[in-house]
Amino acid sequence: MIFAGIVAGGSGTRIKNADKPKQFIEIGGVPILIRTIRAFEEIGEIERIYVGINPDWYDYADKLLEEFNISTKRVRLVTGGKDRNGTVMNILREVTALFGINKGDVLITHDAVRPFVSEKIIRENIETAMKTAACGTYIPSDDTVIRTTDGMTVTENLPRKQLMRAQTPQTFEISTLCECIRKLGDEKLSILTDTCGILTECGYPIHIVQGEPMNFKITTDHDLMIAGLMAMSERQ
Repeated sequence: MIFAGIVAGGSGTRIKNADKPKQFIEIGGVPILIRTIRAFEEIGEIERIYVGINPDWYDYADKLLEEFNISTKRVRLVTGGKDRNGTVMNILREVTALFGINKGDVLITHDAVRPFVSEKIIRENIETAMKTAACGTYIPSDDTVIRTTDGMTVTENLPRKQLMRAQTPQTFEISTLCECIRKLGDEKLSILTDTCGILTECGYPIHIVQGEPMNFKITTDHDLMIAGLMAMSERQ
């Protein structure tokens, strides 16, 4: 079985003059979160879509699902954690409590504020995770990246051909992820903020799925402006 987990617990403090977390801001008349949910609803093989929400915004999100006719039989809200990894763990607990831990089941996790994720990326994540233990979505770095130790001068120019930028989804074979969580224990897990890191700590390679420039994360006002223009072009 295939499950999706959308991480939507952030506060979005880098968006100026916003009266709500960025995942609830509308672009083209549709909240960012709803756009992201719809991208996963299009994949018929996904059994259930879990959305991790900050408890303070749980009721608001619930009303949005109703307003935009999102089926609550397939899309379920889950209380978010203190960070991204915490939210993924809460979603994983919901999945395994209801469906158990079965070899071959897959959990595909995604940032709520990447609303332009393509069907191609989602499907390639699912297919790759079914063949391996874990995969993530990455895109080559177009810019030269440097390392600095003092914040003022360049310590090292890093080889661009070896560097990629991480996107989401990140996707995992559920029984392997649960095995690693048990193996690492709470103390080790508490210092890991990325779910891929859990598999890496246990020696599993993270396989690369090719990302796309349009699958960007809406973090700043500039990102929001670009997303608004993209949403506007969809109507034309």
